[in-house]
Amino acid sequence: MFLILGSQPALGPGESRVGFSIRDYLPFGKSEDLGTSGTTTEINTGENSSADGLSNIQTNQPTQRLRKISSEPVAGAVIFNTGTTSVVRFVEKGTGNVYEARSDSIAVARLTNTTIPKIVRAFWLPNGSGFLAQTLVPESEIIETNFVKLNKNTASTTVENLTPFGTTIGKLPTGIKEIAIKPDGSKIFYYTINGSYSNWFISNPDGTNAVSVFSHPLTEWLPKWFSANIITMQTKGSSETVSYSHSFDVSSKIFKKVGVNAVGISPQTNTLAEKCVQATKEKSLTLYCAVPSYLPSGNYPDVWYKGLVSTEDFIEKIDINNGIFYNIADISSLSDQKIDVVDMFLSPDESHLIFRNKIDGYLWLLRITE
Repeated sequence: MFLILGSQPALGPGESRVGFSIRDYLPFGKSEDLGTSGTTTEINTGENSSADGLSNIQTNQPTQRLRKISSEPVAGAVIFNTGTTSVVRFVEKGTGNVYEARSDSIAVARLTNTTIPKIVRAFWLPNGSGFLAQTLVPESEIIETNFVKLNKNTASTTVENLTPFGTTIGKLPTGIKEIAIKPDGSKIFYYTINGSYSNWFISNPDGTNAVSVFSHPLTEWLPKWFSANIITMQTKGSSETVSYSHSFDVSSKIFKKVGVNAVGISPQTNTLAEKCVQATKEKSLTLYCAVPSYLPSGNYPDVWYKGLVSTEDFIEKIDINNGIFYNIADISSLSDQKIDVVDMFLSPDESHLIFRNKIDGYLWLLRITE
């Protein structure tokens, strides 16, 4: 049994690998590995949009427990709740178009038609009102970051094939390595590298009012904004090096080591930390994890990050405190295809999970309960 982690904070939603070329965020590190999908997506151009800008789609339609909701590889997604309905918004890698799917309908609506080509990663605000898009300058490793805000279109701006939302795009500094978003979406944390130091900043999501808050001689970090004032900072891990976790208080600027250290693999459960997301409604510490049915041989997590191996996963609910494991879904059986889970998020009401298939970049929605 294997768990790739450095400490408990590394098990949060949406965490990703640091320390490799940003091209490694593409499935298997190369864009040509992206597959095609036979899924037909229903596109809503806004002609039947409701007053709040969302498409009017029929509810109470029978939906599959597990369904692919994107027809192209996805750069990033968010899941939130409107009443008892789970709503998913996602952005395509190739076009930058934004789409929306709901748990109570089989329809998928296109929300924007703004073209932002070749997005590598997208970090969404928790309420789905915008995202930070990272792209690569052609023929280089230079990272460009832009904040894309969704603006609801009004009837007075109606044109042919109008989508429910337009966009406002604002540029952030060049060379941002990693981003973490405050749980309420009001601020972001990011860092850049200058020489042999990483420089840490807090700003508004659009990059305005940026304030330098810290610098550190280590230059490869995985940040996660854990609570109102605390950001967890984890150093990269591999089969060869020790991973450390720290906490950074954005108010007091106190930076300290927390948790345990790990070298690549730790005997706790048979999966990777990046395949887990923490539940918050349970009294006991509880995780939802995608667990490989078989783990190919190799030095973990390196071989998985680099795309040298892929896994075929099922979903477990794990009560960490009591050591109880619940089999939630055999997603390979439900989908009739190999799914290597990455970028898993849990809806706020904990009724649904979303995740990407690392093999081809497509986005899936799973209803947790039968």
